[in-house]
Amino acid sequence: MIDYVVWFISTIMVIATVILHYEVIMVVSDRIIPWAQKCARSRRVMAYAIAGLLFGHILEIWLFALAMNALVAFPVLGAAEGAFGNDFSILLYLSSVNYTSLGDNGIRLIGPVRALAASESLVGMMMIAWSAAFAYLKMKMIWERRSARRK
Repeated sequence: MIDYVVWFISTIMVIATVILHYEVIMVVSDRIIPWAQKCARSRRVMAYAIAGLLFGHILEIWLFALAMNALVAFPVLGAAEGAFGNDFSILLYLSSVNYTSLGDNGIRLIGPVRALAASESLVGMMMIAWSAAFAYLKMKMIWERRSARRK
């Protein structure tokens, strides 16, 4: 039964991450890029967009680390084993390697909390791909506009 509770929490985290990432993309698209096109040199427009997207990814990593921290506070929900000294920065590191699907053998989750880590890897991979596709499309649009103005 406890496993299902953690899977439910993981599902809520995935939904929250997708909603948060959508909102970050909307802010980047509707606010940051138009502002940068007016105020910055054209070469910096995408740098501002990428910075906004990275901020979103970092925020999502922090949210998963906070959820992981809350879960390992209850031994019945799981624990972290290995290079772990009950330090939140270690969970933040673990969250970042899970989100980016890199993995790390120095820290191992045991118990139901592994569901959160598995969910984070899946959603992180998807959010990174979404950001890459969004950045590509925006870059293409900006370059096409620049080419049209030069003609």
